[in-house]
Amino acid sequence: MKYLAITALLALPLPVLAETREERVAAASEYVDLALQGFDMSAMIETMYQPVLQQVAAGGAKLSEEQVAKIRQLYLDTFTEPLTKLMHDQAGIMADMMTLAEITALRDFYATPEGKSVMAKLPQLTAAQQPGMMALINDKMTGLMPQVLAIVNGDAAPAVTPAPTAQP
Repeated sequence: MKYLAITALLALPLPVLAETREERVAAASEYVDLALQGFDMSAMIETMYQPVLQQVAAGGAKLSEEQVAKIRQLYLDTFTEPLTKLMHDQAGIMADMMTLAEITALRDFYATPEGKSVMAKLPQLTAAQQPGMMALINDKMTGLMPQVLAIVNGDAAPAVTPAPTAQP
């Protein structure tokens, strides 16, 4: 049995034996610090309230610049600190999911000019993709929710029928 265990350990790649979770957390923390240096948290948070502003406008209301500024500040005050903490907490999650080599490669990439540029553009990417994502989700939820409820309730899956367009 002892020989089997030794053979199994020797069959593992050497880096797996050498790295510890603490080393992975340390490297991931460096990655997160680098990522946050080039990350525009305000721009990311602004993508969060834009759909609200669009819904208000679609409802016919017109917001003043002062109202929009107050909404912006409310979102910044509400989300800046917890999102920053959430991103810092990512180091432990990365350490549990990735190897030291993978984390190091990410860290090294985000230290390059290209990596910094990518990180700076992520809020714009999110903002550009968000309307399409919201439209997709809204489009699919009408047919999806009855099916989910049927599964939860143990019923046979209902045929997908379009939602009524008018009330009876």
